[in-house]
Amino acid sequence: MLAFLLFGLIFSFVYYLHFHFAFSTYNRLKGEKSTELDTGYVRLEDYFGQSFRNKMAEWLKLPKDPSSSPMLSMVEKGAERIYISKEANYPSSHEEREMLVVEGDFLCGAGCNFEKELMVRQDCVIGPSTEIQALAVDGMTRLHQGTKVRRWVDSNGFLDIRGNCRIQSRATSRSAIRFGPGSQAQSLFAPEVSTQGRREGEWTWSNDEHPVLELPVPANDEKIPGFNPDRLRYQGGGCYRYDGDLRVDMAVHLSKSLIVRGDFQCSKSSYIEADLKATGDVFIGDDSIVKGNVVAQGHLTLGRAVFFQGLLYSGGSLRLRHGVRGLREGLPVAAYSAGPMFVESNCVINGKLSSGKFVKALVTPVDWFETEIWKSNS
Repeated sequence: MLAFLLFGLIFSFVYYLHFHFAFSTYNRLKGEKSTELDTGYVRLEDYFGQSFRNKMAEWLKLPKDPSSSPMLSMVEKGAERIYISKEANYPSSHEEREMLVVEGDFLCGAGCNFEKELMVRQDCVIGPSTEIQALAVDGMTRLHQGTKVRRWVDSNGFLDIRGNCRIQSRATSRSAIRFGPGSQAQSLFAPEVSTQGRREGEWTWSNDEHPVLELPVPANDEKIPGFNPDRLRYQGGGCYRYDGDLRVDMAVHLSKSLIVRGDFQCSKSSYIEADLKATGDVFIGDDSIVKGNVVAQGHLTLGRAVFFQGLLYSGGSLRLRHGVRGLREGLPVAAYSAGPMFVESNCVINGKLSSGKFVKALVTPVDWFETEIWKSNS
């Protein structure tokens, strides 16, 4: 009996210590703000630009160097030196090792190198084949051919990314982004992101002339190649499951949420009204409308002139073919791929394109889909 009481006392003491130390740590940290992680990083698409602007606003309140002039002044923040200029026009091949703030317009020639961040209060034009650490612009921004941004670029005005530019991190604008052929970034976010060759009204959606497979339950008992009703199961909550690949050579009207344990493929002028998830690849045919969210654990392809209103996710690569439109009233749309994302010409997305690898605008003519290259990749 004595041994049991002794064991109980020791166990209770150890149990008390466990919670005592945890509660003491909580009281010590309660109310403190972590300096190691800013949660705005995952909530704000333009976090880098806004954070840089806020820090720069504080640094520019520091006393100016006595040697400063009305046209060029300098402040020091620790080991950093920040030069403030009324406006700037740099010649080609200029090398700049210090941080710059330009109160007016900024222009530089070809082949320049800016080793540190650059902030421009008005419009900014970067010459071809220039390298920049990071760029925050309050006006319009133009990156000419072959520009490389080692970190991010953030623009309040229109962001014009010309051909073969490379942005290692985010490209954001509060106005619009034009994403030139051959260019790539890790992510792009703006009220409107468009690629080359933009044209409106090329196709209109209609499935009146096509046979339609009503999913999850066909409207008739006729046998449809590629669809086996015995593989369809009701999961509850208005969601269905299809076991195996579901590839049909006809338009599909999906009215309820569907999980496909395999690949999913539908034909031209389909109507995906509900959410769709596949454990394999997903291909949505040309001229289709996608109102639900689409998740593919494999590769995801939207055919030409597909209109989508929700979220796209791919565990592999993601391809938006010529003429894709992404628009949802009141909210941005988003397309994310764990692998590379390829965006063809005449695509317009109101929201975000992001990839775990890179987002690349393909170098294709407007009618590329009519060529043998398109046929060989269909």
